[in-house]
Amino acid sequence: MKMSQAGIDALVKKFEGCKLSSYRCPANVCTIGFGHTSAAGAPEVTDGMTITQKQADIILAADLVRYEQAVTGLLQQPVTQHQFDVLVDFAYNAGIGNLKSSTLLKKVNAAEFDAVPAELMKWTKGGGKVLPGLVRRRQAESAWWIASDLHPIEAQDHRVEPDPIPARTMAQSKQGNAAVITAGLGGLGAAKEIAAQAQDASETADQLMGLLHNSNFLIMAAVIGLGGAIWYWRKQNMDRDGA
Repeated sequence: MKMSQAGIDALVKKFEGCKLSSYRCPANVCTIGFGHTSAAGAPEVTDGMTITQKQADIILAADLVRYEQAVTGLLQQPVTQHQFDVLVDFAYNAGIGNLKSSTLLKKVNAAEFDAVPAELMKWTKGGGKVLPGLVRRRQAESAWWIASDLHPIEAQDHRVEPDPIPARTMAQSKQGNAAVITAGLGGLGAAKEIAAQAQDASETADQLMGLLHNSNFLIMAAVIGLGGAIWYWRKQNMDRDGA
């Protein structure tokens, strides 16, 4: 089994980046291309070394073969293409040895696939500190794992169509409910100010002018408008995206 091109682009290439001149990684290891080091095999990386983009792609393809074979040899359960992509990316980033000894692999081989995202998120530290780059990479791997919508290589699934996902309503939207509450509170405040103004002025025109010069009423009116705008914006998004 091989890592998909989509997985390579979304995981390895995105998070490794590509440098055509050699550099020293945080561990002071000479690195080039898409995170290639001498430990991964040829070519040996030296200080001052440069390569072309085509060479970087060729080196990455050769490196991935090693990790694909290693992951295949460690698996005891059939996995989907997305799941295989994640395991190869993890091995590429954290090392084959770390994958082999990890609880992550134990969960996979026990077919406890739902536990994998949580296990991935345990691998976010470098030098004893949580690194934002590793957090983002593990999050991307988790999302790729969960989004695995391809069939396991050795499994069969005879469904013709996926189960429909019910559309969410505004009543289920936290933002929509918050907007209604906000507008409601604003309405109560505005009503209070109107009642107070009605006591202070007998003529309708005087009441209106008084309200227009009443800062509390104007604030409440703005709150009502804001709540209405948020509700409308949220409804438009839900009508368009269904979420």
